[in-house]
Amino acid sequence: MIPCPMPTLRPRGTAVGLFVVALTVGCQQTREHSPSLRAAVAPPAVGAPSASTLPGLHNVVTYAPDVICGGVPEGAEGLQTLAAMGVQSIVSVDGATPDVAGAERRGMRYVHLPISYDTVTAERQQQLAQALHSLPRPIYVHCHHGKHRSAAALATAAVRAGVLTNDEALERMAVSGTAKDYQGLWQAVREASPLPQDGLRADPASFPSVSKVSGLVATMAAIDLVFDLVKQAQKAGWQAPQDHPDLVAPKETARLAQLFDDLQHDADSQALAADYQAMLQRAIAGATALDAALRASDRATADRWLEALGKGCKECHKDYRDRR
Repeated sequence: MIPCPMPTLRPRGTAVGLFVVALTVGCQQTREHSPSLRAAVAPPAVGAPSASTLPGLHNVVTYAPDVICGGVPEGAEGLQTLAAMGVQSIVSVDGATPDVAGAERRGMRYVHLPISYDTVTAERQQQLAQALHSLPRPIYVHCHHGKHRSAAALATAAVRAGVLTNDEALERMAVSGTAKDYQGLWQAVREASPLPQDGLRADPASFPSVSKVSGLVATMAAIDLVFDLVKQAQKAGWQAPQDHPDLVAPKETARLAQLFDDLQHDADSQALAADYQAMLQRAIAGATALDAALRASDRATADRWLEALGKGCKECHKDYRDRR
């Protein structure tokens, strides 16, 4: 902790007020790392029967005291809410690159330990348990939506670290909304067992702020993000939503079309089977048609193409994303 020198005071009203302001600024580093001083937004209660929505955060569920799960922080607002909750450490298990700098500006540490949709490997379970054991709390674990991967990652980590029993962890996953289709994620939590204390020890500095992921994983993570933005614009009548005034629908549909097209040129994507390639071509055509319809102000056609694109993504996920 950095000491905060105490200047000589003249105890007069204005001078005292200025001193308080100066002391607050001078000790900012200390305050940034003190949850008791920073916490202004209460996290959901432990054992709450449903997920909560907070400014810039969705599907927020508390698994244990100071151990919280949810969706990706949405820009500065989401990070600011985490800071107001007193969060000290953020763990992303998503493939997208986390906003490390934005978190650091608010006194929080980002750790990036991505997982797939099919399981939480034994190696990753141990890393996550070590992070839960070693990183400063409160700790917030997220994927993109906060329902599937982050729930399983945190549930296995909590069991392995001795924070929750298997049944307690499974109950919290259900509150997060983890789909039953992700049998590998559920199985990983059911089969998890506590690690010995020496297996939980890890140097907090050893955890990566950004992990390298393949081009396919990174592009799919970006598609998830942009697809959500497009759906937000659709719900607002293909206009900028009130809570997201900088969202430009044609810009996002163009990004979506470009991301699908990028998959044609990715080596991992090119190596997949013929049925995947056929689905990819349908997705490229659908995203291109969606963008064209929106630019022609044909909202009804844009609605239909977005629905078709969503169905195609779900079909592809069943055979490729959710089993990998």
